[in-house]
Amino acid sequence: MKKIFIALTVASAALIFSGCEDRLDIQQHGVISMEDFYQTDEDAESALINVYYTAGRFLSNSMFTDAGWNECPLLNPFEYASDDMYVAGENKADGVSGNQINAFWLDSNNDVIAGSWEAYYMIINAANLVIDHFAESADTPVKKRCVAEARIFRAHAHLLLALGWGTPPIVDHCLTGADRPGNAESQEAILDFIVKDCDLAINDLPERSSKTDMDGAVKITKGFAYALKGKALMFKKDYAGAKDALKKVIDSGKYDLVPSDKMSSLYHYSGRGNEETIFEFNLKYDATVTDYYWRAQPNFKSLWGWRASKIQIPHGAGSELPENDGWGWYNPSKKFVDALLANDGIESARRKAWIKSYDEILYEMPYASDSKYPTLADKKKDPSRGVSAPDGVYGNVGWFMWKRLLRTEDFAPNNEIQWNLVVMRYAEVLLMYAECCAQTGDNSGLTYLNKVQERAQAKHISSTLTLQEVQNEKFLECWMEGCRFVDLVRWGIADKELADNGKYLPNWCDEMVTKGAAEHKGYIDDSDAKWCTTAHPEMGFKKGKNEIFPFPFRELNVNPNLVQNPGY
Repeated sequence: MKKIFIALTVASAALIFSGCEDRLDIQQHGVISMEDFYQTDEDAESALINVYYTAGRFLSNSMFTDAGWNECPLLNPFEYASDDMYVAGENKADGVSGNQINAFWLDSNNDVIAGSWEAYYMIINAANLVIDHFAESADTPVKKRCVAEARIFRAHAHLLLALGWGTPPIVDHCLTGADRPGNAESQEAILDFIVKDCDLAINDLPERSSKTDMDGAVKITKGFAYALKGKALMFKKDYAGAKDALKKVIDSGKYDLVPSDKMSSLYHYSGRGNEETIFEFNLKYDATVTDYYWRAQPNFKSLWGWRASKIQIPHGAGSELPENDGWGWYNPSKKFVDALLANDGIESARRKAWIKSYDEILYEMPYASDSKYPTLADKKKDPSRGVSAPDGVYGNVGWFMWKRLLRTEDFAPNNEIQWNLVVMRYAEVLLMYAECCAQTGDNSGLTYLNKVQERAQAKHISSTLTLQEVQNEKFLECWMEGCRFVDLVRWGIADKELADNGKYLPNWCDEMVTKGAAEHKGYIDDSDAKWCTTAHPEMGFKKGKNEIFPFPFRELNVNPNLVQNPGY
């Protein structure tokens, strides 16, 4: 009879550290017992599939956790804390949890933080089921590979935890119901654990066969393991060790940057499994899967979409945008826009792939009214395009996120999402290597920094390798990839760069709507842009506190061995 693996689920954060075996050791008709299940290669493969499923589902959307809703745990807690975006939405009463993080008035009850914490430990729990049951008895290449892949998932989840919370518990095995693990000794101890897991896994992992090997982009490989190890060592400030690990990815010849004219395909269906992907989760539409909707990151189309209640979306013939109402929670900050335009110029491939101007949306995208308003002069007078709300688009300075905005290509039949979640790409590897070179006085990293800049078609191409040059490029290239906040903390400049976070949230308005003008003309209304400073006088980045997040109250409430982070 075909063996069936029952996926582990967690009902609440209080159960995060409950025993794996106790909870799966339930006698049910037609279900293989724990003692009989973990035996064969097929069993190992089935258990590993559960790790992929758990990681893909919980890194993409915390709506499946008991503590969160709507969020993307891979990105949101770290992006909300950065200075390259505004946490927007309908108005200042919307997206409160994200605004708390962005303006640093969060506490231990923040549901984005709690949901992300729970998601990471869910992944660790699934990985530990494989490692605990097969690591010591792995007597076939299949079992060894499954254990190795599970180790990398566990290491990646621990990295997110370490960067987010500093000293969360290291969970290296399935826990009993009575276990209440305390804080890790240090963040460095967690980073050491991650490096060890990577080292234990690498020899048993497959390698991507070529730059065009899509299968090698959607499964754990040596390339991702070396990249993860390098990232952990970089955060540990072991730059020599990080360089060695990252150079193995570069020298493998299995990865490359996509061409400039393909940058817009990054993070979209047409770019899935491309040469730049180090690792991504593969989401393939299957009409026979009855719960596909819930597996397919259902809120991405709303979270990442432009705010349809505020701006009329260009849905004319040939539109790249699907017929979906967006919530508009992610808008590029003025700081980021100004930096990108100054460094790259408005015509660069990266600018065009990352953000769109208001004029581009108004006049270069198709609307249903184009037949009635065919010329540019006509379009300027068309009331059925552009900002429609008198109070404008909240948290916006006239530039709109394009990089991660879901497009028609990202949807399968029945309006289902088929968009891969990218965990890491080659550009980040090159910039990490360049930074490690800059930190160690090795000018060879300039080649890789320039490679990223030249692909972007940036006006500014670095002539020397300095940490400042790498920092500037990382800010622009890795926008909305969950890098910025943790980079600022690691560089020791978070208090300076994040000092104004949450203090300026303007509205982008159109004179045709607000002043009855005959033509469209966008402008910034900042009359109430500093509302948060008055409503939340406690806001603002505090050095020695806000470099890391608070441990969730719900976890502290059931785990007396976990000590809260300073200042919370």
